[in-house]
Amino acid sequence: MIKQSRPFLQKADFDYIKDILKTAQIAQGNFVEKLQNEFCKVIDTQYACAVSSGTAALHLALLALDIGRGDEVILPSYTCTAVLNAVNYVFATPVVIDVDPWTFNITNATIKNNITKKTKAIILTHTFGFPADMDGILKLGIPVIEDCAHALGATYKERQVGSLGAISIFSMYATKMLTAGEGGMICTNNKKLAETVMDLNNPDMRESYRVRYNYKMSDLTAGLALNQLKKLNFFVMRRRLIAAQYKKAFFSLPIKFQQPLPESNPNYYRFIICSSRASKVIDFAKRYGVICDKPVAKPLHRYLNIKDEDFIGTNYLWNNGMSVPLYPSLFNKEMYRVVEIVKKAFMN
Repeated sequence: MIKQSRPFLQKADFDYIKDILKTAQIAQGNFVEKLQNEFCKVIDTQYACAVSSGTAALHLALLALDIGRGDEVILPSYTCTAVLNAVNYVFATPVVIDVDPWTFNITNATIKNNITKKTKAIILTHTFGFPADMDGILKLGIPVIEDCAHALGATYKERQVGSLGAISIFSMYATKMLTAGEGGMICTNNKKLAETVMDLNNPDMRESYRVRYNYKMSDLTAGLALNQLKKLNFFVMRRRLIAAQYKKAFFSLPIKFQQPLPESNPNYYRFIICSSRASKVIDFAKRYGVICDKPVAKPLHRYLNIKDEDFIGTNYLWNNGMSVPLYPSLFNKEMYRVVEIVKKAFMN
């Protein structure tokens, strides 16, 4: 069976455990510190704080921006529920908006139409590793949280995504660009935001009291993430290579591809094709052991019972979008099998 996702893991990824056994240091320590330093180099930010998950990273990012009850946060409908959860954690009001059906991202125009006096932040997802229009969105003057859960290694105008907004977050879940099993990272160039995040994530043995959180990453997690980070360039290169093969193979099919913005370079965290036959192709491919799937389980506006007519792009993608297996550990023979079965599905 060719799965939808599969992490790229090698025996060497776990060699660091020998050092942990020698020192008996398994909580937060040198590996976490080194991971934070290396992340800063990769993303080109001054500060990084490792946490237990991408959702925890979003939660702390919102708190660092002093967002709470009575504030509004703009976010896309076409994303996972973790983003909505984080907004609700801080008791802010989520303002869910439509996405562009070509880039799959929120845009300057759509955001602008939803800004009010209560708007405190924008959570901008670089959906499936395709950078959003950062220049246009930053011009709106609202603090931007870059959700880079999909986008590690993608670039916008030759800059790493995650280095452009007020603060950014990354995920290291099992299926993400690099895996630590679980884990997340918060990056920023703003010293005050960085200090607030670090304070909020350090709850014990403090002179003064405030509500703080135990979202720390352990050295056990950080060691794996560090070894994965060393292979990031390979991961991105391999994904782009497979994506190029898919585009060439599927070009003649009656489908649409996700479109990158000019001067952006996606990492192809997911390879999405859009077709009115998506559901039938997913079912057909599954019978032959190729797991394609809807890339978003359910748009956020539908959880919130907001009327569909304001979400034309989101609904189009939800109804027609299909994710084809693409990951660095996908063997060439598996890639050719995916091509064979997807093309066969469109001929039936």
